[in-house]
Formats: sequence, structure tokens, C-alpha cells
Amino acid sequence: MSEVPPVFEHLLALPMPLLIAFVLSFWALFAVFVHKVLVPWITGRDGQKLGRLEAEVPAQIGLAFGLLISFIAIPVWEQHSRAEDAARAESAAYREMLLSLDGSDESTRAVIGPVVQEAISYLAFDEWPQMAKLRSPRLAAQPIRALRTAIKSLPDGPLRGELNELFHQAFEARDTRLRIAATRPPPARWTIVGVLAILTLLGVGLIHNESYRARRIALGMVSVGISCCFVILLAYTRPYIGQFRVKPTDLVVLAEEAITSESIAAEPSGIRR
Repeated sequence: MSEVPPVFEHLLALPMPLLIAFVLSFWALFAVFVHKVLVPWITGRDGQKLGRLEAEVPAQIGLAFGLLISFIAIPVWEQHSRAEDAARAESAAYREMLLSLDGSDESTRAVIGPVVQEAISYLAFDEWPQMAKLRSPRLAAQPIRALRTAIKSLPDGPLRGELNELFHQAFEARDTRLRIAATRPPPARWTIVGVLAILTLLGVGLIHNESYRARRIALGMVSVGISCCFVILLAYTRPYIGQFRVKPTDLVVLAEEAITSESIAAEPSGIRR
């Protein structure tokens, strides 16, 4: 299996309270299973069948689990930060395009302005909703191609060079965004982390095999800690899914400003205030 099951994406799309409740319930139920079934089966009902297990054994497993969580969390957060930076860079490039057009002549604005506005509206309202389920970093975008063609059709001059440079900045930011959206976490990552979490719970339960109450308290605390680790990873592992997903806020603002400007321009001069 090269990808995690599709149900994984539905889990990531849950609101944060439901995601926390699901993860906490899963590991709490597994802790109960360890407490009620696995430990008594391994050590006997009185806890004397196995003997005493040294604390260093689960401690080493817990250390490996913590280190692996740290190693995974760093690239996950970095990827989320790159997605946010790409969104800001893309919207900033289009805003600079609009500002550059404000200082140009009327004929140029009439040709390029609507194409830029159409590209912004496409990105904000048509393309961005596809980020959550994107499978390939290549996504056909006719408004983007139309904008590139329109810029190339301008006569040579400072405005064309500036618009062309801004377009390349926006295009690179979009390419980064699409590549991040098409990336899926490898199944091996979650399998290894899950196995280490299970071994950590089992090791904690075996340490307290002779004390029913101490085992219950220890497993409860460890299951909460494991749940916190998984919630952090799940919340940020896909930057365009979930409650903390990267949103096209700046692009939406630009699109709405363009719509407002068009509405004002379309009003008869006699009824403007």
C-alpha cells in the first residue's frame, strides 16, 4: 500500500474538537484493552506469572516514540509554513500586479485588468477548493494561461517586464502550493508511530502488573500523552485539510475588491454618492 486509506482524509477533515475526541477515545479504549486483557493474559490475574519487568525497557521504547514524533513533527510544521508562505507570496504578487496596472494607461488596464481579476477569482473560488483532494501537482488553469498570454502581448517596456516578473513569482508560489497539496504522508510513518505507541502502552502496563490501581492511572496518563502527540500531527500533516488548513484569505479579498470596483464602475454617474 503506497498511500494511507481514504478514510484517513475524512478523519483529518473533522473539526478539531471531534478530532481530539476521536483520537483520545481510540487510545483510551486501547489502554483499557491493555489494562483488562493484555496485561492479565501475559502476567496472570495476580501479576506473578511474568515476574518483575524493569522500567528501562518501556522507557527505551517511550524514548524512541518521543524522538520519532519529534522527527516527524518538524517536517510537518515546515511544510505547513511553506504552504502559508506560498499563499502569501501568491496573493502579494497579484496585488502588486493590480497596483502596477493602476499607474498604467487606460488601454492597458482595459486589456490586462479583467484578465488579472479573472485569474484571481479562479484561484480563490475554483482552484483552491480542489487542494484538499488534489492528486497531481499539474492542474489545468485556463485563466492563468490567458494571463500569461496577455502579458506577453504587451509592447516591450518597464510595465511588461514588471508584470512578467510578478507573474513568475505568483506562478512559482502556485507551483509550490500544488506540490504540497498533492503530497501524501507515507503509510510507513503512521505504522511505525502506531506500533511504538502500542508498545509504550503495553510496557507501562507490564511495569505495573502487580498493582491494579497504579496500572490504571499510569495507562490513563500515557494514553492522554500519546493522544496529544497524534492530534498535533494529524492537525498539521495536510496543510489544506482540517481546521488549521491554509485558506486563500488574501486572494478572496482581492477578488471581492475587484467585484466591488466593477460594480461601482458600472453604476450610472448620476446615482453615485
